[in-house]
Amino acid sequence: MSKAYHISEDQFVRANWHAQRGRRGVLVLALYAVLALFPPAMGFASAAITATVVVAVLLAVFWQIVLPGIHRWRYRRLYRQNPLLHKEHRLNILPTGFVLSSDNGESRYQLAELKKVAVLEDMVLVYPTTTLFHIIPVDLLDDFALAQFRGLA
Repeated sequence: MSKAYHISEDQFVRANWHAQRGRRGVLVLALYAVLALFPPAMGFASAAITATVVVAVLLAVFWQIVLPGIHRWRYRRLYRQNPLLHKEHRLNILPTGFVLSSDNGESRYQLAELKKVAVLEDMVLVYPTTTLFHIIPVDLLDDFALAQFRGLA
């Protein structure tokens, strides 16, 4: 039995925020590593330490306030410009996988072939490749299917 759903703009934004978390973490670690090396490289003068603290605070503000705002703007814009995301999607759960379909076509996936699965509060992100993911709302899944996805997460 096929279940129909739409991907909302908020779901799309949150899914992409979750999908990019690893990349953001590596970037922040690299920036703070450079900051940690700056005082020893420049000498432990008060000017070097002050500059390091100022840059660290600016990075924290960027990380907590500016970056999320840029992210929301970027993915809301992408969602609004892509009419395929606004169409009705259908999910059909099979014993060993699932079928995602829309008016454009369909994709069939075996659970064993998925590269990654992320189970969030209200959606499941399934990755058939390392960079492409599909959004499946949790409320479409019965307990057994949700347990299968959680087992792969």
